[in-house]
Amino acid sequence: MSIEYILIDGLWSALFATAMSIRNSTPYKYIIPTFLSSIVAVCTRDLLENAGLSTNWSTLFAAFMIVISSGLFIRSQRVPPVVMVCAVLPLWASVSMFNMLNDLRKVSLLSGDALNKAAIDLTANTAVVFVITIAIALGFAAGLAVLKVIFRRESIEDTIVDKKDDVPFLIKN
Repeated sequence: MSIEYILIDGLWSALFATAMSIRNSTPYKYIIPTFLSSIVAVCTRDLLENAGLSTNWSTLFAAFMIVISSGLFIRSQRVPPVVMVCAVLPLWASVSMFNMLNDLRKVSLLSGDALNKAAIDLTANTAVVFVITIAIALGFAAGLAVLKVIFRRESIEDTIVDKKDDVPFLIKN
């Protein structure tokens, strides 16, 4: 896959993620970080897959990049969940999820060899969805841990400001 196709795929995915963030009533200040994070994630995943990395590892690194890029765009260690969820939607195992639901429907209707094949397909698609979900969760956790280290100074200052004994004087009525 060429760089041009990867960028076009990233832009379409980012438009989808942005549309989903608008649909989910994301505050306006988080729409652009969602768009940019989705582009970064899809391009990261596709470039890593082109380099020979497996889909699961590529998805893990892409989920990591969602958190890092949105944290850097928002400039905080606290990335809103709606940004992460909407930006990760294009990475999700949606084909496997729909195939899993279709196989689940088939298992309840079929018998004999067709039932065996549908059961095997159901198990395989369930495993793909589960592994990609775990990869995304691990990528998010790693990204949030790195953001916590990057913005550590800010979090220390936040805890100092939040303390009440740090007020130099009190006005009593």
